[in-house]
Amino acid sequence: MIAQETHKACPSGLVIAREPLPEAPHSNGSFYVAQCELGRGVFARRAIREGEIILTFGGPLIDFAETKRRGALECMAFQVGPNQYIDTLAPAVFVNHSCAPNTGIRNDLDLVALRDLPGGEEIRFDYSTTMDEKSFTMGCRCGAPGCRRVVTDFSDLPAGVQDYYLVRGLVVSFIVRRLRDVRAASTWETAGAVQAFE
Repeated sequence: MIAQETHKACPSGLVIAREPLPEAPHSNGSFYVAQCELGRGVFARRAIREGEIILTFGGPLIDFAETKRRGALECMAFQVGPNQYIDTLAPAVFVNHSCAPNTGIRNDLDLVALRDLPGGEEIRFDYSTTMDEKSFTMGCRCGAPGCRRVVTDFSDLPAGVQDYYLVRGLVVSFIVRRLRDVRAASTWETAGAVQAFE
């Protein structure tokens, strides 16, 4: 998701952006792309209401091997399946990570506001809600209370954080299906162990 090598770490705290970049045509009535501590970020152009779709992720589909061939640009891919990624295009590629996000992913591709956002606030989501590959990690300095310091797979998140995202429908569907399968298998194993004990 990160557009430049210098974006590998998150800035501290949410920021109010400078004016939109004149060369950045990636804006609409809801948001604009502007300079931030990481290079570029996406910012609310106007007040955005909780639940409002801000943008939709899109781009060509690629596989895991292709993400690895990209080296430092691997982080620009948005995972949508066990071996399927969107080679994210602008403006979505400029949306930065936060461990305490103000937006999240619904319906696998839609970035929605998790609360009312004032104009000028940087728009961020938790990258871990789209990651389950046991490969990519990224250092984080988002400065949020409880910052995890490392962005990694959804399965590595604390159970309480996983539940927060799952209950709100903010996890891509392939991860939800995988969790359902793992939890179902665990339930069967537990039931089998109880029967064996009896």
